[in-house]
Amino acid sequence: MNSKGKNFKWHPDEKPPQIEAHSKAKLRVLRRYLRAYFDRLNVSPHRDEFKLDLVDGFAGGGLFSDGSDELPGSPLVMLEEAETAKTRLNHNRIKPLAVDCQFYFVDKEKAHTDHLQKVLAQREPASDGNKIVVRTGPFENELDSILKSIHQRQPRSGRAIFLLDQTGFAQVELTLIARIFSELPAAEVILTFAADSLINFLSERPQMVTAAKPVGLSDERIRSLIEDRDGYGGKALVQRTLRDHTRILTGATYDTPFFIRPEQSRRALWFLHLSRHPTARDVMIQRHWDVQNTFEHCGIGSFGMLGWDALLEGGTLPLFRFQDLDAQRMHEELLNELPRELFSLVSEEPVTIETFRHMFANRTAARFSDLDEVVLRLFREREFAVLDQDGKERSRSLKRLKTSDRIALPSTLLLPGFSRLS
Repeated sequence: MNSKGKNFKWHPDEKPPQIEAHSKAKLRVLRRYLRAYFDRLNVSPHRDEFKLDLVDGFAGGGLFSDGSDELPGSPLVMLEEAETAKTRLNHNRIKPLAVDCQFYFVDKEKAHTDHLQKVLAQREPASDGNKIVVRTGPFENELDSILKSIHQRQPRSGRAIFLLDQTGFAQVELTLIARIFSELPAAEVILTFAADSLINFLSERPQMVTAAKPVGLSDERIRSLIEDRDGYGGKALVQRTLRDHTRILTGATYDTPFFIRPEQSRRALWFLHLSRHPTARDVMIQRHWDVQNTFEHCGIGSFGMLGWDALLEGGTLPLFRFQDLDAQRMHEELLNELPRELFSLVSEEPVTIETFRHMFANRTAARFSDLDEVVLRLFREREFAVLDQDGKERSRSLKRLKTSDRIALPSTLLLPGFSRLS
């Protein structure tokens, strides 16, 4: 995993480069996410095999120096989490689960892949060479063969996680990510994006158009972003637009952003999780709450949350740190804001909990459990009804919602002054 404050360099005859704090944070999120991913997708005791392909498109040399110690880079994090999952998932399991992972480590620098090969050869326990593919070259040149290999291994599910920890914003064409989702609907992509670098570079010069080509920004969109950047809302508005642009162009249904500001450059980096599945989104947003104080966002946690660093425009936006007080504030904000949103949503016909989650997930820091808790509170207060899939109203003592449950208007609306809608 490369640093975005500077380009890390590895050589098989030299010590690994010193890691920086923001790279350590990304590695910590990656490790926790992989651990949760393995656990969440292997709950059933009846499963006997789990296949997953893990792709690191900017793998680096596999190790960092951390003071006088050494710290595993992203390739080793992937290998270690797959190995520990085999033991953890089979603990107290009657029917053994075969965890079958294939790894693809790509880097365009030969010195980096030489260093990585050396690290892999020295690992204890030794790695299964047949399960690890190390390739030297740009990621975009290797994608065809990687996709073909995943299809051959997993013709039905095509379950894969791609880590694309690029330097800057132009090394990964967003259309490549769209292709990954098109060919592997169950895939997930974790992308690093140097947001501030792009925003600061915005201009109508020809070199900007060339630089922005991988991001899919047209001349017209660039001019619009420049106007937004220099007008009311400034960088915060551009960040919102870029986030939506990235999700739409890649074909991702859900995007979960982590914001990092390296101490060296103070320029915002986005560690962005893209997926097409609500479970993947919920697992990743939980990592926000797990790594409190590592990532900070400006804005409120409910529907006004930017998801990105708003650079405290005018000092008016609060800091959201994913702590207990933030959770309490977010819950109260959702109780105040959600009724009007829901009223508009269900005024014509009931909507399922699954649809409700999908429509609001990208707009808030809330986990699905947080959203469900607010709906249950509104149901108990008789602001809304909750129906089962047969149209029968659920009990007011309901503790947990099903994705097939439907939110509907109550049979009798509350009088003005007694409703949160008034």
